[in-house]
Amino acid sequence: MEKKICQSCGMKMDESLYGTHGDGHKNTEYCIHCFKDGLFTVSSMEEQIEINTSPEGLEDFNKASGLNLSKDEAVLGLRQYLPTLKRWMKAEEQASWILDHTGYVTLATIDEEGFPRPVAIDVIAHDGIKTIWMTTFRNSNKARQLMKNPKAGISFVHEADSVTLTGIAEAITDSTLHEFWEDVFIHYYPDGP
Repeated sequence: MEKKICQSCGMKMDESLYGTHGDGHKNTEYCIHCFKDGLFTVSSMEEQIEINTSPEGLEDFNKASGLNLSKDEAVLGLRQYLPTLKRWMKAEEQASWILDHTGYVTLATIDEEGFPRPVAIDVIAHDGIKTIWMTTFRNSNKARQLMKNPKAGISFVHEADSVTLTGIAEAITDSTLHEFWEDVFIHYYPDGP
């Protein structure tokens, strides 16, 4: 059974410890102690630290880790560790984390009649959320629409988290794209890069 880390408290968890969405299905990112019925059980990182360093929480941690941390040592460690978890990241870091864990994104271009045209597209690389590289045929509707009107939007979802971004898209067709080539692309682009 795959072990995950709760992205709120840092606890190791398996399927039996997954939190629940509002409709009752499991959430694989947060444990049952942090996420119940689609809602977080704590509202701040300070509250999370207090729970994790309560006598019971600290005893459980020390037992599971084989350590013997004092409350002060645990608080200091949590102040460094918790901001690396999705729940406590800054918004831009969190959006990048979600992008890393999602499959396809939805790219919306503007069609010839001025309407948004959303389509699923694969992200091949990204630099946080500032620059996102996707691939499509040069003569696809997406590419043609972006060459006429570079305004675009993308959205992506993972578990209960969603991100929507808008910006300017650029169709790049030069040889610098070779750095993104993956062998699996030959299926879509039989002529190569």
